[in-house]
Amino acid sequence: MEAGTEDPGLTRRPTLASSWDAPCGALTQNLFLSRGGLGAGEFDWEELLAPPAQGQELVNLKRILNNQDENPCFLYLACDPNGGEEIDSIGVLSSARNMEVYLGEEYCGTSRGKTVCTVLDNSGHEIILYKKYLKLESSTQACKVKMELMEKNLTDYIDQRISKLQEHIDDKLALLVDLLQNSNSLSSGMPLRQYDSGERLSNGER
Repeated sequence: MEAGTEDPGLTRRPTLASSWDAPCGALTQNLFLSRGGLGAGEFDWEELLAPPAQGQELVNLKRILNNQDENPCFLYLACDPNGGEEIDSIGVLSSARNMEVYLGEEYCGTSRGKTVCTVLDNSGHEIILYKKYLKLESSTQACKVKMELMEKNLTDYIDQRISKLQEHIDDKLALLVDLLQNSNSLSSGMPLRQYDSGERLSNGER
């Protein structure tokens, strides 16, 4: 999300918090607000969710160390009960692919992200940013946004592939050791056993 000049008609800023750790005040500074309803100007979500300006600092949310099993990150947006403002739509630009919006525990809808750009984080790693937008069926003073990250699924897939590769290498090494041992037996006058690797030759023979 991009920080900018908010609508002067807003009386109080909503609060934005996260279930993951964030630098103090960073979320609020990157919260852009606009009035809706009668007489309000047209809100350009495409412009708001555009790629960040060059040199613009991104908000880095970190998973709480004692809660490693919780993959989703939750954002909590709330208006001042006495301010008169309500939330009727939400847009997020982040590395999370999808977002789900809840009113309390009631599911409201899902927005599937569209790729915007690729940026570098503080460690020099590439991060893909996705834009998500959801218009609520009815306005509310508070909501919860679940950010669906893909890193856990990707990590599980990579670990699975590495495990299978390691098993394949172990099998090949065991076969090679057995062949070498039998080669030594052949030099001693014992017959060499025939091995079938299961891989067919280009002419169709084994």
